[in-house]
Amino acid sequence: RKASPQTFPRMVRTSYAILFAIYVITMCAGYMTFGDTAQCNILLNYHPHDVLALLGRWATACSTLFGFPLVFNGAREGFKNAAMALDQPSISDPKNHVKLVVVMLSCACMLAILVDDIKVIVGYSGAVLGSLLVYICPPILYANILKRYFGPESLEYKRGRRNL
Repeated sequence: RKASPQTFPRMVRTSYAILFAIYVITMCAGYMTFGDTAQCNILLNYHPHDVLALLGRWATACSTLFGFPLVFNGAREGFKNAAMALDQPSISDPKNHVKLVVVMLSCACMLAILVDDIKVIVGYSGAVLGSLLVYICPPILYANILKRYFGPESLEYKRGRRNL
């Protein structure tokens, strides 16, 4: 079949359905193996000298090592775009690229050193990002839309800004 914009949504839905099935099967297998005693990292439940678990640990390490640049690049670009939307263009300036990368990597490394359990990070990031998306971003975006549409000196923008 030929790829087209019309077939793309169906392909995306099919791919996500397959991934969902793989994740559910894997989660159920892990839970059926260890039950309620399963640790957060399922590989920690196996014996330290188990060859297959060792291969799983190596595969996880390689996935993290080689996947991190992709995730980090997306995070960096998202941060720069958010800074632009919040009228902070200096962060996106190419002169500040190295500084931004160093600060972001330093924060990520400090979190990795200070936090023993990833569920703490996942819990906080979910709570913070959920609150940010629901309560903070919409009014800021609305004020920026008013500013761009009506101008920074307009009554509509000033009212919108005051009501934040």
